[in-house]
Amino acid sequence: MAQAAASQAQASAAAVLCSAPWFRSGSQVQMEGDGVMPMSVSMTLRDVVRSPTGCRAQLEINSKTALSALMGPPVITTQVHEVVIDRRSPGGQTSIESQHAVINARARYARMYGEAAFRGMGVFNYAGLDLREGATLEGETFESSVSLKVYPLGSDEVVSTMRAQHASIHIGSRHVGKRQTINTVLGRKECLPVTYEKRTSLGPVLVGEEVVQVEPTVMHVTDWFCPADAFVLRTEVRQDDKVQRVDVTALERDTQAP
Repeated sequence: MAQAAASQAQASAAAVLCSAPWFRSGSQVQMEGDGVMPMSVSMTLRDVVRSPTGCRAQLEINSKTALSALMGPPVITTQVHEVVIDRRSPGGQTSIESQHAVINARARYARMYGEAAFRGMGVFNYAGLDLREGATLEGETFESSVSLKVYPLGSDEVVSTMRAQHASIHIGSRHVGKRQTINTVLGRKECLPVTYEKRTSLGPVLVGEEVVQVEPTVMHVTDWFCPADAFVLRTEVRQDDKVQRVDVTALERDTQAP
């Protein structure tokens, strides 16, 4: 009985994700982060298509990230994903995947170009869920791979390659806290803090012909989900006793778009 109710709730969440007010062609989100790794991220949805089984869209991500301690120029990255969301997965969960995503990154002395893919199963979005103080949501896992060629800036000669075929992101069970009113770019909003542990592993990374083992990273995350906008408008990340805050600074929606 409880399992059937959970499956129904997840299927409902998938339906809401595809019909969320921001899941439209032309929607844009701008996010800014502070802390030891300042960042600026812009995401744009294009070519949104819905069907009885889910939806798909092109997701373009442009980001700038830097290490504040180095005080150097940021790493500029462009990603283009063809995202497919399917709510026919076993157990009523939502699956999301992107194959052959294009990645183009540029740093001070080099640039990287290549492909990435990811696949995951879980909730992904709090919209449509009955979030109440004290509730616990299931976790989720993403599996991904990336294959990049490394070039010196201003040259088309490949000087190295980097491949990570077994990267993963695991999100632990999420706990819903007490509803609070916070300041956001859209004004003062009533939002729910959702806390969880996020573990990221690159697995073995092949740099050229050398295998490099990278230690997994563990972060403690709080998403501030604002039901009126069906969106997380703030995220706080704690890692190694340092806290980074990422705020949505712009959220634009084309209400006439599909």
